[in-house]
Amino acid sequence: MSAIRARFNSAAGFLDLAKRAWKKSARFRAGTLLVGIMVSIAVLGPHLAPYPLDGWGVVPRNAAERAGKPPCPEFPFGTDSLGRDVLSRVLVGARLALVQIALVVSVSLALGLLVGACAAYYKGPVEALLNYVSEIFLALPAMVIALALRLALGQGLHVVVVSLILSWWPWYARSSYVYARAVVEMEYVLLARLAGVPGRTVLFRHVLANVLPPVLVQAITDLGSVLLEASAINFLGLGLPPDAPDWGIIVQNGFRYIVSMPWISMFPGVFILATALGFSLVGDSLREEMDPKMRRRWKLWF
Repeated sequence: MSAIRARFNSAAGFLDLAKRAWKKSARFRAGTLLVGIMVSIAVLGPHLAPYPLDGWGVVPRNAAERAGKPPCPEFPFGTDSLGRDVLSRVLVGARLALVQIALVVSVSLALGLLVGACAAYYKGPVEALLNYVSEIFLALPAMVIALALRLALGQGLHVVVVSLILSWWPWYARSSYVYARAVVEMEYVLLARLAGVPGRTVLFRHVLANVLPPVLVQAITDLGSVLLEASAINFLGLGLPPDAPDWGIIVQNGFRYIVSMPWISMFPGVFILATALGFSLVGDSLREEMDPKMRRRWKLWF
């Protein structure tokens, strides 16, 4: 753990880790390029969309004339069954996709870190209670939570975000608990407690400071998986309304026409795949740079 902290103990340390990964790993460079493109599209998408109103789900007046057009110079990604430009829908939906995963991962990471570190630091009943609560939420799939929230609160962004947070934070709690169990037994933590340093200070300055690096890298890797789950929830109609500019909803809208109009689902599916792949490449490369033993994991299979 001390070796990990020496590699990555601050924002500057994270930048240094990223620089080393950039120099050594072609996968990190490819992932960073993909993520950078998707972030740029999310920021500029509504301004780059040729038909912004189509992107937000507004059905055009000449919908009958534009419905189901294949990719062409006027509509590079074609149009859907309601005559809306698929390119505009995809570009506008990029911002919503990144907002969803950013909210889910940031809140889940903060909650999981706090619960896991507290369970390892405050032993006894607190440890047992927090671990028991984590195990309960680990047993609840995100789809089941989303269905319950959909029935109780109706459709909306809150259904997707809350359901994913409730299903993802226990994983970070478990990881941080495992790391924190090793940290709390180290000499500098024991000396700080013997010196009378307040428990809150020891928890945040010494325990969480060492637990954060590996769990943060894991959270970066999970961004792609969260995007896939969020798209699946919206695809099933449990989250956002059917006219929302979400990639999962666009795929769902074109699924019934997958044979006659495959471009409706194909293009948002490609964007989902590219974004998830980019985050996975970045996260895996950072994890390998933090722990050089991970670079040899493939060799152990053969």
